[in-house]
Amino acid sequence: MQERARRWHDAWPTDVPRHFDVEQDISALLRRTAQAHGEHPALSFYGNDYTYSFIDRQIDRFANALLGLGLAKGDRVGLFLQNSPQFVIGYFGVLRAGGVVVCLNPMFKQAELDYEINDAGCRMLLASDSLYGEVCKLGERVDLERVIVTWLGEYCSTRPDYDLPKEVTEKRPPWPDVLDFQSLLAEASPEPPRVELDLHQDLALLQYTGGTTGLPKGAMITHHALAYVSVAINQWFANTKEDVYLGAAPFFHIMGMLAMMCAPLLSGGKLVVLSRFVPEQVARTISEQKVTGWVGATTMLVALLGLPDLDRYDFTSLRFICTGGAPVGVELQQRIQELAPDAMLMEGYGLTESISHGGVVTPRGGYRPGFAGVPHTNDMKIVDLSDRTRELGPGEAGEIAIKGPATFIGYWQRPQETDSVIAEGWVYTGDVGMMDERGYLKLLGRQKELIKCSGFSVFPAEVENLLYRHPAVAEVAVIGVPDEYRGESVKAFVILKPEYVGQVSEPEILDWCRENLSAYKRPREMVFCQELPKSGAGKILRRVLKEREDSA
Repeated sequence: MQERARRWHDAWPTDVPRHFDVEQDISALLRRTAQAHGEHPALSFYGNDYTYSFIDRQIDRFANALLGLGLAKGDRVGLFLQNSPQFVIGYFGVLRAGGVVVCLNPMFKQAELDYEINDAGCRMLLASDSLYGEVCKLGERVDLERVIVTWLGEYCSTRPDYDLPKEVTEKRPPWPDVLDFQSLLAEASPEPPRVELDLHQDLALLQYTGGTTGLPKGAMITHHALAYVSVAINQWFANTKEDVYLGAAPFFHIMGMLAMMCAPLLSGGKLVVLSRFVPEQVARTISEQKVTGWVGATTMLVALLGLPDLDRYDFTSLRFICTGGAPVGVELQQRIQELAPDAMLMEGYGLTESISHGGVVTPRGGYRPGFAGVPHTNDMKIVDLSDRTRELGPGEAGEIAIKGPATFIGYWQRPQETDSVIAEGWVYTGDVGMMDERGYLKLLGRQKELIKCSGFSVFPAEVENLLYRHPAVAEVAVIGVPDEYRGESVKAFVILKPEYVGQVSEPEILDWCRENLSAYKRPREMVFCQELPKSGAGKILRRVLKEREDSA
């Protein structure tokens, strides 16, 4: 790492190594954890616990089943599942067999499935029975050789003390012309498969981006990068086998996958899996399972804190809470600290291309409101928005560029788009931010979301962060809209806290903005709404609001 980049080392926890490397892929690292902590619970799923030894054997069986079906090294296998033991077994089983995982959003409909399955060239697919109906609609538009179907309820308790989602309680009639997941496992060899991998060259993941610019693209992630980030997360959060993690963030998304599936399972701790995010169930799970670590979208925290009977739950077991996707307002911080007084509040910034944790994250004990954190696994610099060769100094806003072992190697079958993003090893993110003299990053938004107002640059994230200070604002998104006089002006979309609905008006909050925001940053329009468009991981999608506004 360059000398310039080391200024943020002073903020790092003293027990985090400045340099390290990995020599095994992530499935081998998981096997090592299983050998060390075999009888310790690895997964808990709606009333049932499963040990590391059991999960490791299931992974071996699934890997051997795939090899028996003709999977060759480098073949792509789609996972079309909610969070579940089957997702974990399927994910690591594909990797252990030398395949490439393609995680498909369980909210996808047929057109979205059609695009990603065909773009990735998936040979096989593992799907839950509740989702397979969408796959059936594709007909001959996809060339899947084998489809394996599973019922998520196979791994939950027969008498669960939970209000269970329907994909766990309702088993569909058997689908024709598919393979049964449990039958495959039962018939497969339990012996560890032997597949030689090149950590730096062989792909582990084709992880599709959210499509903020054009169609989604498959980010190519190697076995080395995947293992490196997983180990680094455990170092940063000081994870151990004594920890209990909340697996509520979606595993198909890069953040939930790395921070709340891969890393926890390498730590030897217990991962409590929920198939979907339900605020009441999350509160109960944290309280009853004595959860110590949770990483999720800021919107999840907002929803949790909106529960009317929150005081009946116990959150004192939480050791850390890390969020991303939206700023954490002052009031939100205070409420978290009241509920979980021993929890370190942490934020982060990352993207698929930096394998989530390869952006920045708050150091333990080093939280600074308004800043997402400091670089950990990668080097980072801020460059001029119009000249990427000119690096900017502390306090100057520009494009965020990232370089290091925790980055993707390019977009699948898109060399021109790869070249537009990667240059001399640096990944140019298209995101705008500024770093202070200590290396803390303040995220200001995407370059394409920058609002030019009367010649001034307005960053949506900055305005949103200020609006979160109003006591009535639960969630907010800001975009730029055409303005004949200013060029563009700011428009805000606001969700009110329940107790303020009908008690405060748009003009009243606009008046508050006049007192608290510079004239050029101040929203000229405000709309109260009941929901905001979000990604599958809970991140607010400004681009969708912008598209709706442009087409209106």
